[in-house]
Amino acid sequence: MNTGDDSERFEYPDAAGYPDGSGTLDEGTAALVDEVTADALRAVDTPSEDADAEIEVRRDDERGVFAATLEGREIATIRYDLDGDRITLITTTVQPEFRGRGIATDLIADALDDLREQGTRFTVLCPVVAAFIAGNPEYAGLADAGDSGA
Repeated sequence: MNTGDDSERFEYPDAAGYPDGSGTLDEGTAALVDEVTADALRAVDTPSEDADAEIEVRRDDERGVFAATLEGREIATIRYDLDGDRITLITTTVQPEFRGRGIATDLIADALDDLREQGTRFTVLCPVVAAFIAGNPEYAGLADAGDSGA
């Protein structure tokens, strides 16, 4: 949430070159980013026991996403930028009607497992992925701590 103190505003790196000192998130989006923590992720994305179909995750370099599909319908994505041999994980999105079922957790775990198996270097800008890594020690140290473009 915006506290009114503009010195604490968060600049989100994007394809247009932010953060470069000339752009910031609007108040509503900044509030969403502020609310994402490891505890919030676990509270919101608790697996559902009534899942009767398997979620499939695939990597689509043409679109720049890891996509989770359920019965042929795309229900969640992790958007990324591919630059040579490095991937930057940018944002995670789950369709509203599928939130709270553990889909983001499955998608992130599958995506990180794929990156680990392929030996792909990656950087995390997505706060949801960062919160997942913070809450799951088996993934700690996978992401490069180096240049994140910031």
